[in-house]
Amino acid sequence: MERTQSLPVAPPSVLASMSPPCSPPPLCSPPSISKYVVGVCAMEKKTRSKPMREILRRLEKKRQFDVFVFDDETIVNRPVEAWPACDALISFYSTGFPLQKAEEYVRRVRPVLVNELGMQHVLFDRRKVYALLTRHGIQVPRHVIANRDLPCGKQDELIEHDNYVEINGVRINKPFVEKPADAEDHNVYLYYPTSAGGGSKRLFRKVGDRSSEFYPDVNHVRRDSSYIYEEFLNTQGTDVKVYTVGSSYGHAEARKSPVLDGRVVRDSAGKEVRYPVILNSTEKDMARKVCLAFHQTVCGFDLLRVRGSSYVCDVNGWSFVKNSKKYYDDCGLILHNYLVSALRSRYFRQRRANSLTSMGTQMCPQYATEPNVMSNGGHDWHNYTRPSSGSDVSESSVASASSAGYPPDDENREELRCVIAVVRHGDRTPKQKLKTLVWERDLVNFYEKRRSERKYDEVKVKAVADLQELLDLVRSLIKAYAPGVGSKDAVWEDEGGDSFEKLLQMKRVLERWKFAGINRKVQFKPHKSYAAAAAAYAEAPEGAEKPKVLTILKWGGDLTERGKRQGEELGQSFRNSLYPVEVEEGGLLRLHSTFRHDLKIFTSDEGRVQMTAAAFAKGFLELEGDLTPILVSLVTTLGRDANKMLDHSGQADANEEMMTIKTKLRALLQRDYSSIEEMKAVIAPLKTESIIQALDIIKNPKEALVRLLELVRKFRTEIAERVQDKQADEATPLYMGETFSLMFERWDKIYRDFYSTKTDTFNMSKIPDVHDCIKYDLLHNSSVGWKYGLELFMLAEALARCYVSQEYGMDIAEKQSIGNRVSQALCAKIRADIVTVMSASAEQEESSSSSRSLYGSGDAVEDGTVDLADQDVEHHGYRLDPSYAKELRIKSPGTQVRTRLYFTSESHLHTLLNVLRFQCPSWRARHEGGEDDEYDISLEQEKFSNEILKRMGISVNDHMTQRKYVFRESKLISDGSRRALDRVAEINYLAHLVIRVFETPSLPQDSEDRFRVEISFSPGVKDGLAAFPDGAEGVEDTIYLTKNMTGVMFEDMLAACVSSVQSTSV
Repeated sequence: MERTQSLPVAPPSVLASMSPPCSPPPLCSPPSISKYVVGVCAMEKKTRSKPMREILRRLEKKRQFDVFVFDDETIVNRPVEAWPACDALISFYSTGFPLQKAEEYVRRVRPVLVNELGMQHVLFDRRKVYALLTRHGIQVPRHVIANRDLPCGKQDELIEHDNYVEINGVRINKPFVEKPADAEDHNVYLYYPTSAGGGSKRLFRKVGDRSSEFYPDVNHVRRDSSYIYEEFLNTQGTDVKVYTVGSSYGHAEARKSPVLDGRVVRDSAGKEVRYPVILNSTEKDMARKVCLAFHQTVCGFDLLRVRGSSYVCDVNGWSFVKNSKKYYDDCGLILHNYLVSALRSRYFRQRRANSLTSMGTQMCPQYATEPNVMSNGGHDWHNYTRPSSGSDVSESSVASASSAGYPPDDENREELRCVIAVVRHGDRTPKQKLKTLVWERDLVNFYEKRRSERKYDEVKVKAVADLQELLDLVRSLIKAYAPGVGSKDAVWEDEGGDSFEKLLQMKRVLERWKFAGINRKVQFKPHKSYAAAAAAYAEAPEGAEKPKVLTILKWGGDLTERGKRQGEELGQSFRNSLYPVEVEEGGLLRLHSTFRHDLKIFTSDEGRVQMTAAAFAKGFLELEGDLTPILVSLVTTLGRDANKMLDHSGQADANEEMMTIKTKLRALLQRDYSSIEEMKAVIAPLKTESIIQALDIIKNPKEALVRLLELVRKFRTEIAERVQDKQADEATPLYMGETFSLMFERWDKIYRDFYSTKTDTFNMSKIPDVHDCIKYDLLHNSSVGWKYGLELFMLAEALARCYVSQEYGMDIAEKQSIGNRVSQALCAKIRADIVTVMSASAEQEESSSSSRSLYGSGDAVEDGTVDLADQDVEHHGYRLDPSYAKELRIKSPGTQVRTRLYFTSESHLHTLLNVLRFQCPSWRARHEGGEDDEYDISLEQEKFSNEILKRMGISVNDHMTQRKYVFRESKLISDGSRRALDRVAEINYLAHLVIRVFETPSLPQDSEDRFRVEISFSPGVKDGLAAFPDGAEGVEDTIYLTKNMTGVMFEDMLAACVSSVQSTSV
């Protein structure tokens, strides 16, 4: 047993004989007055830690307590009768601590307890923890328990599928977390769905600089013990631990989640880096409930904030903040007040009891009532007033007003407030499909087992087990039928399907990669005569027509390794170029790690788009490891209602108009012209420079199409020659395991679909496919040494220039109409992002003088409700608690940067650019001849734009301050920028539009110029095929569309464009 170093050590025999003082010392005791004895009974590893020593030192500094620390020898080896007596006891479990022995001591001595010991047994079992949390109305993640330690050896039934588990009829989908019921077992696993690549992540107690590892091939759950299976909640890569000291004080610290990349970030002292963050009112109430429910005054628990809701996912019991002087000051003061209040209350209760029972059994509470530290006698954190400087709370408790922003002498300095980017996905493999009609009985039975019970409907096969079963079936069929090929015996074409070669190709595709992700799926469609044939065949198989099924195998469209690498490089480029470093060293990474960066990444549901976002995030935040954990932890895939914002369904409202334009383009590109001038005037009515240059290459579009078809034929013949060479696949391996036979199928399909001999017309929609496929083969299969490849690429690119961009409109009116329809939802969301940033600035100024709580300067409004934006996919992330800025050496704790990244396909870049270039007719008409006139924001249009988002499940703030702006044409996209856009030949992979919002805080809140919008565009990666056949690459130069549009004018323009499509609202 040992004392803290500030007090002389008393012999154990003396300490053992001590009894609690019979009278309470005054608030400041002279040396002659006896002191309360506070015992600290815990393992030395904990009591000798820096946090404990700091807290005990502050308790002793008050000179009202003698603090005695029990050593391991006393705790483990001595009987409780030999333990020293004390008035108050700090005791908690850690490895090796005899909890029951400590409970026996408490029953003998009956000290005031800081943390109740009996309730600490609950913390050993996560099932009991969740049950107690639920009983007290504290939200926990949706979960189900697989018990394997029930009486009589019974076990809960667990059924495991590829993408979910089912326990006692309850289904939990992947990604899900698997936690041992034993809380002392810290081996927590996270399992990923096949759509994200599959695999699992193993979390463990920190070993060096690692806290988790990813296992791409481990997909099956454990069955050796009892486990909790809970839905994985996407917290945007953030873990938060809350440390309570009583029910009215909570200190929250956030860190990078171990599920992200498993790398532990440590400070110079080797401690994991965590930063204090602000809790909202709901979370503060949760902290109070946890403290009271578990009867643990000092208690740590893990918190998850997801889409406006918060959940407790673990309760740890006694926990201290590792390294914070301010926390030590606060904790020491609160514990002091707590103990004094509890001990004095007990003393007076005992005096009253003694007058009746003459010092009978002591009536002290086993879990003391918490002292009243609130100014109004309750737990209202709004009204708490911190102690004056005369108390022992450090100067770091109060944030310096000047530290909330930039130096006051730099009045006109702009601050970056928001970055919005819309990014096209990266380099992908070609989309491919293989169709074959089959009537072989085993394949028909495969379909029969999976169709609806009373319906001959289409069946889609994507599950790992189903694909593996199909592959095994195809292999056995090939083995059975192969000997008959080329002989007079019955062969596949007679007995099983329309092409034995297609069966071989199906086997090659199914064997090509492991069954994970979304790289393959098989569809089974019953032939139109299937129902009748199946019925007849069931009655009399001999001589009856066999039921037939069309089998469609789809694969491709996946992000390539090149696309992943370029996506990561683009993320690095964003980090280094878009975020200022002059305010504070470290730039974006420093902002992000200190929770002054609100990041959200949204994607459509396409796999290549999601993986591009994950690769980007890896470079953007300097992460490590596989993309799957990053994808699941950081990337938000929009739900069905909101998916139109980024996927192809956004074109639905414009389909009819686009089909009309495609029909017109198809006719214009297949007719003769009397002159090149006539051709240019008709095909390029806006005289777009890139299209004019393409027409100069083409010269005659009809002849160019014939030439393109011939080049495709020659290229196809090149491949066919290699198909005949049995050694070609080994001698010249193709990218991602493709064979020359499969490549031939790809190009043969393009050749057949591109031109119709029956109608003598070209299918213009296949021009982009020709362009994509030849680009892919030149970039990834250049080792073949193509004869006609580059010539084919140059001509296909020229025709694609004329066709692709004009699918979205040939004249300004068409571009306006289609652009506003396709990009309506995305424009509404971007506008909401801008408005949120501008309104947040005003709210921050209003709240800067509001009172602070023991939980820090929270973001809840005065009535305790949470901000509306917290209730959906656009909830605010955690924010740094500025009261710790000085201690953490953070120069600008008030700086907040909002980043919203939208990953999508090419069509949304085309249409969004058209919106920015041409706006909408009503907005243009409103400002016609109104140079330098002042305009109000249209409240009706603003309301409609908000309604679009609400119907997609995205909440917004309806109450915006009315603003005015002065219209100037020069604030819009300049003529020089328009010409630069006209020169863009292609919106290539990773093309991106970036919108940055800057604020000048020194300007009045109602000043139009307080917020400035800068818009830039990059056409994407350079593939280098034309000028540099060796494949030089990189991101194209940036085109600045505008640098001086005001935020008010920009949001009004977007609201007008959104509301211009009133008839097709979401």
